[in-house]
Amino acid sequence: MGISSRLRKAAAAGTMAFAVSCAWLGTGEELVKAAEQPQLSIGQKFQGEYEKGELVIRFSHPLAERERQAIYAKHGLSEEGVLANGLFANVSIKNKQELAQTAADLMKETAVKQAEPNYQLTSQFKPSDSYYNKQWFHTKINAPKAWDRTRGSSQITVAVIDGGVDTRHSEFKNRIVQSYNAVTGSTVLPADSHGTHVAGIIGAAMDGAGVTGVAPGVKLMPVNVFEGEYADSYTIAEAIIYAADKGADILNLSFGSYSYSDILEYAADYAVKKGSVVIAAAGNENVSLPFYPAALSNVIAVSATNSADEITDFSNFGRYINLSAPGESIFSTAPKNSYRYMDGTSMATPVVSGAAGLVLSKNPFLSPQQVTRILYNSSIDLGDRSWDAFYGNGRVDVHKALAATPEPMGEISLNMKEMKVTGSSNLRAGMAVSGNMRGTVYVENASGKNIRTLVKGAAPQKGGFVAYWNGKLDNGSLAPAGQYSIVFRTADNRQFLTKKAPFKVVRNLSPAIQAETDHITSSASADKGLNVKFTINKSLFVTAAVYNEKGKLVKSLMTKKALPARSHYVFWDGTNGNLKKMPEGSYQLVMTGTDLENQQATAKVAITLN
Repeated sequence: MGISSRLRKAAAAGTMAFAVSCAWLGTGEELVKAAEQPQLSIGQKFQGEYEKGELVIRFSHPLAERERQAIYAKHGLSEEGVLANGLFANVSIKNKQELAQTAADLMKETAVKQAEPNYQLTSQFKPSDSYYNKQWFHTKINAPKAWDRTRGSSQITVAVIDGGVDTRHSEFKNRIVQSYNAVTGSTVLPADSHGTHVAGIIGAAMDGAGVTGVAPGVKLMPVNVFEGEYADSYTIAEAIIYAADKGADILNLSFGSYSYSDILEYAADYAVKKGSVVIAAAGNENVSLPFYPAALSNVIAVSATNSADEITDFSNFGRYINLSAPGESIFSTAPKNSYRYMDGTSMATPVVSGAAGLVLSKNPFLSPQQVTRILYNSSIDLGDRSWDAFYGNGRVDVHKALAATPEPMGEISLNMKEMKVTGSSNLRAGMAVSGNMRGTVYVENASGKNIRTLVKGAAPQKGGFVAYWNGKLDNGSLAPAGQYSIVFRTADNRQFLTKKAPFKVVRNLSPAIQAETDHITSSASADKGLNVKFTINKSLFVTAAVYNEKGKLVKSLMTKKALPARSHYVFWDGTNGNLKKMPEGSYQLVMTGTDLENQQATAKVAITLN
């Protein structure tokens, strides 16, 4: 008795359609039809997908800014944008949970005609590749919706450990990296039908011709392990370790046997520890015996489904199955720039590898365990409720998997967009992150130069990074007025991402002069003189002079000298203006700084000559 006959059929799922009617805008009756709009309750308005924390308001007539702001102040809103001379406004609210109630309150205003969520409208991308319509599995796994978010990043590499790939196929142009023949130790690969087909399912180009892969933007690393019909476990282990060492993010293993191999388990564990997701075929003999490497603990085992979302009559099953994916009548690439249909869990496995490639394209810092958990939790439950021996955790759904994938870097939060530099006030910048990475945070000037590193190569704390900047440059001086950016750079051993947020430095500070000391005692007969250190907080014109105890000028040392914001020195050699040595007694050094606004600051140092 075949597997299919042992399965319980799921009840037919109901469907829900959202209809959007379009009316021609003309005259007479056509205008009446165009004006007919559904009257939705507040609850109905908030059933779709919308931008959290935002509303779109239609006023009864165009309102001036003053009138709009009066309404916003009453309801705690901020205007993000305005259209049609004030007839429509996009507003935000801090407390996103109160969005529906705020919309209801706004509708009570006589000046408000409509208040609704800022709806998200999504496109349903369909490739123009000539054979795309033959690839039924893309629609089944919700790939078109996923491609609206990403079609795969060129920073992500999937190793196709198989029987070689026809690397000259047009679908793989400029996509092949680090090819290796583990049988011969060379880079020359056989143009194997099986390996070429698998590679196309994962990443055939979305170029308007032929077919498209699940993740058409990723790189492919073909590694041959077959000599004729067979591949030995040692060669396979060598290939797995090679791919992991060369930085492959995902390893696709569309082969196996019923014999457990310690070296294969070691190689698979090694790859996972290096950060690679390992995915393998469950086998094609309609039996429940463990099939290796799919049955290894660190490997995702994939069974095959058909277009009716049922397990195929050839797919293996059993306790080791983790996921299922389309594997029957799969149209993909073949050698000599051709295409063909093939069946097997070998075809289902690269569907999952492509899905993992899209997940990592969205967040390249996820660990293999995190990617695995996302794929399991987002799968479509088939067969018995929850996990079962035929479908594992369910049939893969790439759109749901991407929706469940956290962004690697959140938005940068700044406690101020305009910073008044004092040397004591701090700019605080924070950013939430998700994944295994380290972070560097620095301040960048308008020319793109790093002028102060705040965090360097640190691990995230409590799910993010926080940095503080007091406005000082590396040399201790205060940053001049102008445009700056706070830059967050996250990285692991394979890739990096950067995000920045602009802010402005304002230097309308009151001037300040601070002497290192307020009293100096020195010998009147000393020849070396006095060198007094002082610090200014902004660019100033500085005048410095020495006076005797009666307040009479002894000697001018500096007159309106333009100095930048940092520490400086003023020197007095102990003489007067005629270069005559001054006798023992009390003197005073007076320093005065003036800024461009004619604001002044003064510092005094008592000097005793004995």
